[in-house]
Amino acid sequence: MEKPILLVSSFLLLLIQFSHQQAPIVETALGNIRGDVLTTRRGRDIYAYRGIHYAKSPTGLRRFAPPVPVEPWNDTLDALADGPICPQGGLTEGLTESEDCLSLNVYTTNVNATEPVIVYIHGGGNIYGNANSEYGASPKYLLDENVVLVGIQFRLGAFGFLSTSTYEASGNYGYLDQVLALKWVQAHIRSFGGDPTRVTILGLSAGGMAVTLHLVSPMSSGLFSGAVVMSGSATHHYDIDNAYWSRKLAHDLGCPRFNTKYLLNCLRQVSWQQIVNVTEGWRTYDLPHIKWNYEIDGTFLLEHPIESIRSNRFHRVPIIAGITYNEFDFSIQAKENDTDLLDDINENFALYAPEFLQLNSTDESKARTIRSFYYNTTDIYKYNLVGFGQMTSDAIIGHGVHRLVELARNFTDVYYYRFDYVGEKSEFPDSLGKPQGACHADDIIYILPRTSFSVENNSTDIFMVDRMVNVIATFAANGKPPVIENITWTPSTADELVVLYNNKYPFISNPFYVDRYAMWDELFPLKESAAKALLPTVVLLMLSASRYLVL
Repeated sequence: MEKPILLVSSFLLLLIQFSHQQAPIVETALGNIRGDVLTTRRGRDIYAYRGIHYAKSPTGLRRFAPPVPVEPWNDTLDALADGPICPQGGLTEGLTESEDCLSLNVYTTNVNATEPVIVYIHGGGNIYGNANSEYGASPKYLLDENVVLVGIQFRLGAFGFLSTSTYEASGNYGYLDQVLALKWVQAHIRSFGGDPTRVTILGLSAGGMAVTLHLVSPMSSGLFSGAVVMSGSATHHYDIDNAYWSRKLAHDLGCPRFNTKYLLNCLRQVSWQQIVNVTEGWRTYDLPHIKWNYEIDGTFLLEHPIESIRSNRFHRVPIIAGITYNEFDFSIQAKENDTDLLDDINENFALYAPEFLQLNSTDESKARTIRSFYYNTTDIYKYNLVGFGQMTSDAIIGHGVHRLVELARNFTDVYYYRFDYVGEKSEFPDSLGKPQGACHADDIIYILPRTSFSVENNSTDIFMVDRMVNVIATFAANGKPPVIENITWTPSTADELVVLYNNKYPFISNPFYVDRYAMWDELFPLKESAAKALLPTVVLLMLSASRYLVL
C-alpha cells in the first residue's frame, strides 16, 4: 500500500507546483529574463523581475564617471531577487550593499498588455534610500491597478555626485544613472506589458528634486510623459558646493585635493566602505540637510532649473506637485534635551543657518530676517521649537515646491496639493510613538510601502491607500487625476492657482503658507535673466557641445 500512496502524494505535489502561477519568461533585445510571482494587497498575482542590471558595475575607472550600459547576454537571466543597494550609511535593515548596484525592478500583471508605466526615483537626501521590493518600494498597492512599476537603484553620496567642477569630475553621476535607466525603460518596457509613450516619473524628497531636474535636462527629453513631485524640488535657493565636499573627502582620506586627476586616482583606490564611513561622520547634528547635489555641467544641466522653467525651456508634461502639512516641523525635537546646543543656536543663529537652511555662509542678513520672521524677538528653546521646524520645512522643501508650481503653471497643467491626513503611523512620532502631524514622507506609505512602514488591511487608513493609488495610476494613464470623493481636481494654470487639500474629506481651496513663502520669495527673488539665459535652447545645446570640443 505504501507505493501507491507515495505515487499519489508525488502526483498531488506535482499538480500543486504546476497549478501555481509562473511568471512568463520575457524576451528583450538584451536577452531573456525570468521572474517570479509576488502578490498584491488584494491577492492579485504580480510578475516581478528584480535585480536587472541596466549598467555595468561602476567600479575602477568607472567610479566617478558616467554609467556604461550593460551588454546583451546569452543565457536566460534569473531576475528572481532584488539586487544589492548602493553604498550608503545609516540603517540598511540587513540589505546587501555593493558598488555593483545599478539595477532596476520591473513589476507587471500582464506582459501582453500596453499599460501606463510608473518609474519610482527614491528619496533619502542623495545619501540614503533604495528601491528594494520589501524595504524600499513594495509593488503590492500600485499593482492592484493596471500599471507597470519600475523601481531604480542609482549611485548615492560621493559615488553619485562627487565633483570638482571640471571635465574630469563633472558630477551628476547619480542623475546620469537615472537617465540611463529611463532609456532602458523606453527600449524594453514593451516586453513587460508597458507603454513607453506613457511613462510617469515619480519622486519623493530628493527623488522629487531629481524629477524636476529631468524636467529641464536635455538628456531626459522624450523619456517620460508625466511627473509626480512629492516634497522636493530643485527650484530652490540652495547653496551648492559639491567641490568643497569632494575635496574635504579627499583630505579626510589623505588623498590629493586640488589636481583632479590625482584626486580621482587616489579615491578610486579607496574602498567604498571607507568613503561611506568618512561621509557619515559629517552628519554631526542629524538634521535635514543636503550636501551632495546637482551640477550645471553643460550636458545634463545647461542652466539653473529655475531659469529653465521660468523661460519655458523644459519638458512641458503634466505635473502633480505638493508637500505634506508638517514636513520637517518636528525634526528638531530630537534635540530638545540638548540645551547647550539649543542655547548656542539661539545665540549664534546666523552661523548655524547655512547648514540647517542651505544658505550661503555670507548670507547673515538673510539669516537674521528668517530668524525675525519665525521668532520675532523670542528666544529659541525646547518649548518653542515649532518655529525652527517650520523654517526648516520651508527652506528644505516647501518654498522650492511652491516656486516650481508658480513657474511651471504658466506653461503646463500643474496639479498642486497639500497632504494633510494624519494616519496611524508617521516618520516623526512623539515620545509615545504617536503621529504628531502629516510629516515628511508620511504620504508615500499609501503608495509604495515597505516592510517596516505600511498600512494593514484592517487599518482605518486603508481608504487612503485606495485613494492615493488610484490618483497615481489614473494620472499615469491619462495625464490628469481622477475625481476624488466627488471633488474635481482642476490644474493650476497661468490664470488660477488651485490647491487640493488631501485629508479624510478632501477639498479645494486657496493657497497655503502665503506669508511664509512670500518672505522666502523676497529673500530669494527671481533674478533678471542673463544674456545666456535669454538664448533659445538650441543655442544652449550648441554651447554644451562646443564646451567639450574646446576641452
